[in-house]
Amino acid sequence: MNFDIPKKPKIRIKPKPQDRRQIAIVPLRAVMDKSLSLGALRVLCMVCAYANRSGITWVGQERLAKDLGVSRRTITAQMTKLREKNYVDRLTKGARMSHTSTMRIVYNEDISLADALALNTEDGRSPYMILKEEREMAKKGSKTSAKAVKTLGEYVDSKRVVESNGEAVLAYNSKLEIVSLLYGKIYKDKKTINELDLKAIEVAESIGLTNEQFAHDLELWLRARPERPASIIDYSHGL
Repeated sequence: MNFDIPKKPKIRIKPKPQDRRQIAIVPLRAVMDKSLSLGALRVLCMVCAYANRSGITWVGQERLAKDLGVSRRTITAQMTKLREKNYVDRLTKGARMSHTSTMRIVYNEDISLADALALNTEDGRSPYMILKEEREMAKKGSKTSAKAVKTLGEYVDSKRVVESNGEAVLAYNSKLEIVSLLYGKIYKDKKTINELDLKAIEVAESIGLTNEQFAHDLELWLRARPERPASIIDYSHGL
């Protein structure tokens, strides 16, 4: 009886993403609060470092403990104090044993939770939800969907401009075209537009980002990636 020995699997180790956090926006009232211990203030500063522009964060206690070089029990105690003093508001409790919840930094106590959430213009999904959606999109294949083809036609502007020499030139005014061009320029590989790309472009359109700004910012973002991203959805999260 012969047995076929399976081929040795190829293991590709992805480089650890660089920590790009440089600043933390902290409530000024916390700095001026003499009743707040320095330990609690340090924890609050670290939580703020992981928050987005709306003050929403999903950072876990284990991550905070590792960053500050303390035990998770210490983080739990300080987070309890911060919630009691209304510096941190827990919106949703994390799954059991995960210690990862959806939290909001309370910068202004006069703004209610409902109003704060209404002002939130950023993606309200956690990093886990985003990763799950990207994996589901990858399973559907790399072909451009029918919706993407339709949207591509809507975005493409066939307006013609005339240069000084009288030659008519077709100007591209589509953000989808810019995405394809930049992928070809940076990665030497044609980009297949997917649903996540469309969502990112919709965000750029909704905030009035011009094609020139979009092309400039997206190129800087792509060149800073350690590897070719499957979509530009993460780019839109920073808009």
